[in-house]
Amino acid sequence: MNHISWQDIRKVIVDFLQQRLANNSSYKSELTKLEKAKQAGDQKTVNESQQKILELSNRFDFETWMEDAATRRYSWILIATHLSKGIHPSSKGSNANYNTQIKPDVFNNFISSATIDKLPFDATGGASALDIFGLLKQVVKDDITILQLIINRYPEVKKALSDDENKATIYLENFSKFLTDNWSKPQASELNKQLYWPNSEESYLSQKEDNYRLLIPLHPSSLCHLVYQKIQARFSEENKQAREQRRIKNIEHKSYISFHDLAVVKLGGSNAQNASQLIGSQMGRNFLLPSLPPQFSKASYPSLSNEQETIFNRSLQYYCRFGFKLLFETINAEKNDFSRRSNRRESFFLILTMIFKYVKHLQTSKYAGWSRESSLKLEQQLWLDPNRANLVGEEKFKQEYDRVDWQVNLEREFAFWIQTILKDQFAHISEQFSDPEFEEWRREFRAVLKSNKPRGRRIN
Repeated sequence: MNHISWQDIRKVIVDFLQQRLANNSSYKSELTKLEKAKQAGDQKTVNESQQKILELSNRFDFETWMEDAATRRYSWILIATHLSKGIHPSSKGSNANYNTQIKPDVFNNFISSATIDKLPFDATGGASALDIFGLLKQVVKDDITILQLIINRYPEVKKALSDDENKATIYLENFSKFLTDNWSKPQASELNKQLYWPNSEESYLSQKEDNYRLLIPLHPSSLCHLVYQKIQARFSEENKQAREQRRIKNIEHKSYISFHDLAVVKLGGSNAQNASQLIGSQMGRNFLLPSLPPQFSKASYPSLSNEQETIFNRSLQYYCRFGFKLLFETINAEKNDFSRRSNRRESFFLILTMIFKYVKHLQTSKYAGWSRESSLKLEQQLWLDPNRANLVGEEKFKQEYDRVDWQVNLEREFAFWIQTILKDQFAHISEQFSDPEFEEWRREFRAVLKSNKPRGRRIN
């Protein structure tokens, strides 16, 4: 901040006033009228327009504008973060500037204005004086505004406000009054809500009289504006592009913002600018998020975390539980070769059907390249995230995929998973689940893997 000079601040102020003049509708209208009068040779109209343009220019002269703003109009507005007019546009109750107050260290897991390190300032009062707030929000350097310099009592500010030291002192003093909460004489309004709140649970239950405090809620316009900006980000080009790309296969997908079941409440009446500058910038719209109890639903598929090294685990066993139930019953059943062979084939059909249903879900529901963030073994990444091979920069992954020898490892992992489950379930006959059975389970898996190969990819 020390690198900001008074000349830097002065230049920002002058540029702001020149821009205000250029955007003034009367000024633009007179310029157009002057140009037409010159073309028509109407000297009288030329003189009149030039006079009006001069008068308008004088209004935006640095010294003239500063004197009017800092000695007269400054009292028409107040800078705050919590507003009485957000409750009712005609309220004349006191406002609060939470940025100047000490915030609590403990938030008790509640989201509030104290959660935000730095709230944006808002201004309320006469609309004809909001240009002063606009000036104070101007950035000088490195995202530092004139208002921040005033708050930090930066010494170069005073000299930038006027060449006359006495005037500069008065201007700075008056601008500093924006930031002061006048709580020595708090003012309520009949248009505000008022809540009787017990001082404690014990005093409430004791039914003592007058053991309460009167609360007057203020509208947290600064916090609500941050929420508004966050929700409006769903209309950004970046978010729109990310949403559209979700429909395109074989590309890397990005997350996007989406809000459901929003309601809108309009604040400020017919002219939202009367409530505050931030509310006016939102055209009075404030979003209400749904405050409903969560609806929990059981996941249809096993969860997959980034820490998992394999999908062959207890979660997948439970997902395939009906197939395993039939397999266990088959092993426990009395000997009947035909029945056992039939039930065994049926049980493995159920298990493999559920596994490849889950695999298909992962291959189609997740974005291409998701496996880069996972801890899965390489052969399972190749199996579950085949579209990653089509991404730019994944040439090595594509080479590994095309080698197709990774399928051998998959077969072994599946067979070892089945073997481990059966040995745990039937410890007294664990020796029956040896190499011949292991190889048979591999063949079962290999056959289904070939029939479920991704389109455009060859599996030997």
